[in-house]
Amino acid sequence: MNENLAELYRMVEEQCKHYDKYERVFNGQTWNYHVLPVVKNSVRFARERGADAEVVEVAALFHDWANLVDFEKYSEVHHIASGELAEPILIKYGYSQEFIDKVKRCIFSHRGREVKEKISIEEVCLADADAMVHIENVFEIIIWRGMRGDTVEQANNFVKSKLARSFAKLSDYAKESIKEKYEAALKIFY
Repeated sequence: MNENLAELYRMVEEQCKHYDKYERVFNGQTWNYHVLPVVKNSVRFARERGADAEVVEVAALFHDWANLVDFEKYSEVHHIASGELAEPILIKYGYSQEFIDKVKRCIFSHRGREVKEKISIEEVCLADADAMVHIENVFEIIIWRGMRGDTVEQANNFVKSKLARSFAKLSDYAKESIKEKYEAALKIFY
């Protein structure tokens, strides 16, 4: 890993710690159970599918950046704002505008609630990785909702709906690899 990329990892991990305090969750929860797994899955998918792994890796690091910076302000538009907020950081670290535009397009199209047409395999890799992490780490989402103060019924409804949206946005390639876990996870909800 080059020095610039390592610094981006440190920056995002540090911002996750601030977000964890804001959300009143365990220190490291967002980094260890969401952001880092999205990065790992994204890079794996990029390599398996012949995509640009560096574009996907950087996009995965910053896919929720706006939420990490200011959840109240950006929650509903984080998929747009994250790329916009990441752009000056990536410029500072010497990335080309062409590279940044690819990263931004990946971030813009990753959100499950607003399914966007994916025009590149890199976009598909990030969207699949993000959705899969919701299914793979379903207990992290349950704990997060509980720590936010949701009732059992509120958490049940939120998480069940999030899993359904996440599975629906997956490509056929990713659906096949996570289908068994998805079906098993649904069995715990009412």
